[in-house]
Amino acid sequence: MNMLHTQSNSGSGDSANDPTVRIFWLALSAHVLIWTLICTLTQPNLPLDMVEMIYWGQQWQLGYHKHPPLPAWIAATVWELGNHTPWLMYLTSQMTIAVTFWAVWQLAREGLGPWLALCAVGVLQGCYYFTFTINDINNTIVTRPMWALSMLFLYRAIASKGSRRQTLNWCLTGVAIGLGMLCKYYLGVLVLAMMMVPVLMPTTRKSLRTSGPWLMVGVSLLIFSPHLWWMVNNDFITIQYVLNRSGNSTESSWVNHLVSPAKFLLTQVGAWLPITLLAWPLVGKAMKALRAQADVDSKLADGNSLFRSYLSIVVLGPVLIYLCVATLTGANIRSMWGGPLFCCLGVLLLSLNRDFSLADFAPTAGEDVRKVLRGCVIASVVMMIALIGRNVVSPTFRGDFSRVHFPGETVSSEVHRRWAELSDKPLSIVGGDMFVAGCVGVYSESKVDVFAGMSLAANPWLDDESINQRGAVFVWNIDETGEVPPNDWISRFDNARIAEPFHCNASGAASSLKVRLGMIVVPPPVAQQATAPPPAEQQATAPASKLIR
Repeated sequence: MNMLHTQSNSGSGDSANDPTVRIFWLALSAHVLIWTLICTLTQPNLPLDMVEMIYWGQQWQLGYHKHPPLPAWIAATVWELGNHTPWLMYLTSQMTIAVTFWAVWQLAREGLGPWLALCAVGVLQGCYYFTFTINDINNTIVTRPMWALSMLFLYRAIASKGSRRQTLNWCLTGVAIGLGMLCKYYLGVLVLAMMMVPVLMPTTRKSLRTSGPWLMVGVSLLIFSPHLWWMVNNDFITIQYVLNRSGNSTESSWVNHLVSPAKFLLTQVGAWLPITLLAWPLVGKAMKALRAQADVDSKLADGNSLFRSYLSIVVLGPVLIYLCVATLTGANIRSMWGGPLFCCLGVLLLSLNRDFSLADFAPTAGEDVRKVLRGCVIASVVMMIALIGRNVVSPTFRGDFSRVHFPGETVSSEVHRRWAELSDKPLSIVGGDMFVAGCVGVYSESKVDVFAGMSLAANPWLDDESINQRGAVFVWNIDETGEVPPNDWISRFDNARIAEPFHCNASGAASSLKVRLGMIVVPPPVAQQATAPPPAEQQATAPASKLIR
C-alpha cells in the first residue's frame, strides 16, 4: 500500500489532528441551512414534484404508475409528522444532498489525502444537479444519496480485509442498492457498472468466492421484492412509463442512433464541466506531471491503483452504458437521468494528483487547494443567487409565475369553503389538473384523496363509482386549459355540475399576478337530495347550464 493511501486511511480515523473534518461539517451544515432558508423564503408554494410525492405517499402504495414508492413515502411521512410544515420538506430535500456529500467525502478519504478529499466534494458546488435543482423532492433527487452510498460501500467491501467489516460493507451495499431501486430504476445502470468491477479488476475476483456478494444480492432483492411483486401485478406499468419517456419506438429514424447519444452528452456538459474547471488548479498540475514522466505506466501501477481503477469503472461506466443504449436503440436518454452520474467525478479527477505533500495532515492547505476551495465557495454563491433570481426576480420580468408561486393554500381553502356550502360532510376527493388538485389535497387540513388527471390507471385508489358515492370536486387552471372542462369530466359522473370560476392572487414575488381556476362539483347523495332539481315545469324556465355559486 502506497504512502498516499496509508496516510489517507490513518487520517480518516484521526480526526482530532485533521482540520478538514471540522471544515467539512461546518461547510455541510452551512450548505443545508442556507439552501433550506432560500427555498423556504422564496418558494411559498411546494413545487410540482413535491406535491405529487405527498399525495402519492398518503396512499401508501407499493408503487405508483410512474415510479417506485420510497421518495413518496418519505415526502408524505415528513409532511404529516411535521404538521404540514413547508420548511421541513425543504430541509428533507437538502438532507438528501447532505448524505450524498458525506458519502462522496468518505469515499474520497479512502484514497486521497484529507485536503484533496475536501476538494473532491467541494467541487460539486459547481454542479446544478447538487445545488440549483435541489429545491424539491422527487425520485431523481432521492436516488442521488443511494447512488453515492452504493459506490462507497462497494469499495469498502472489496478493499477491506477484516471479515466482519467486509461482511458489513457487503450488506450495506445491498441496502443502498435495494433502497436506490425503490427510488428510480436507473440505479440499475450503476449496478451494471459495478458488475464490471471483477471483470476489469482481476485483484477483486477473489471476493466472488466469499459470501459477501451473495449477501449483497440477497439484501437488495429482499428490499426490492415487494415492489417487484407489485410491478408484476400491475402489468409493469412503471416500465411502460420509462419506455414512453425515453421516446423509443419502432418508427425511430436511424439518425436517432447518432443524435440521441450526442444530445445526451451535450446536455451533461453543464454538469461535468464546472466540476472539472473547479478542480483544475489541482488536476491540471497532475496532468502535466503525468505527461512529463517517461515511466507513466509504472508510476500509476502503485498500491493505490485499486482505488483509481474502481473509480474509473463506477464513474465512467454508467455514462458509457447510457451512450451504448442510446446508440443501439435510438432511445432518448433524458438529461435528468444524468443527475447522479458525476457525484464522484471530482474524486476520480483528483485521484490523478501525485503531490504527496497535499496528503498529509497539514494544519493549512496548500495554495492550489486554497484556489479550489475559493472557487467552490464562489460557485456555491452563484448557484444561490441563480435560484433566488429565478424565484424572486423572474416573475416580474416574465410577467408570469412558476408553480412555486401558485396560491395552493388559498385555493384549497376556497374549494373547501364552497364544498361546505353544499354538504355537511368533509370533502374527501379532489380531482382534475394534477398540480391544482394536488395542491388542494396536500394543503387540506384533513386527508383528501387526489384523483390526478382523472385517470383510473394513475390513481388506483379511486374509481368513478366511489366518486359518485362520496362526492368530489374537480379543479383546473383556466389560463392553461381553457374555460371549458377538459375531456369527459362531467359526463362520467352523476349530477356533476360546473361551478362558478374563481381567481386568486399568486404568492410571494408574483403576488401581483392572478390565476383563474375552473371548478366542477359532484355532490354526494345526501347533498344531491338537499339540493334536488326543481319540478319539471320549473326546469323549462331554468338556465341550460346552472352555476353553483
